[in-house]
Amino acid sequence: MADGFRPPKDKDELEDREVRGFWKAIALSKKIGESRERITLDTILRIHRTMFESVAPAMAGRFRTAGEDIKKLECLEPPPGRVVQEKMYEFWKILDAQLSVLPSHAKGNTVTQTRKWRTSVFDTATWTQHQVAAIHPFCDGNGRMSRLLTNLILSRYGLPPSQVKYEGEDKKMYLRALCQIDLYGDYEPLKKLIVRSVYEEYRKERILRRRNG
Repeated sequence: MADGFRPPKDKDELEDREVRGFWKAIALSKKIGESRERITLDTILRIHRTMFESVAPAMAGRFRTAGEDIKKLECLEPPPGRVVQEKMYEFWKILDAQLSVLPSHAKGNTVTQTRKWRTSVFDTATWTQHQVAAIHPFCDGNGRMSRLLTNLILSRYGLPPSQVKYEGEDKKMYLRALCQIDLYGDYEPLKKLIVRSVYEEYRKERILRRRNG
């Protein structure tokens, strides 16, 4: 147990700490996204630690290890804990390479260039969300981390966060979209959910600007 850590006294305090930790992780990932800080495995671990350090410090900010295995998900069985570090390093190498060649949006771009650039950003964000969900690198918080990293990438390229809902019918759509990737390598359903959510945020921002303008 971490020095100075006091376990939550009841369920209400636990939930309060989880919510506070999640909001801190959202703020941190947004800050990193808007900066020029290189996204590394340490970056990912720092965000996870921020989310869980007041809830479960023993597992906060570290990947699963040997013996910490996850049962089969909807359509995929995550790798055993003993290979998670290796899988995350492989994931990071590809992500780092993709981000290194993905330029910031230039105001002088043509409509076609802008559309191509935006598609590349959404492709990278979608791939990232699925990879983190598929590897399930943490003992807890994998879904939240996959969405935080998606939004970190969107934020880095000046796009609004994806607010895909994960309850009720929306959750079923999300799980079906993940299964399409797991079973057929088809990223389009998940990308469409993310794109639709981002453009909904655009719409809300325009309405808010008009009201305040």
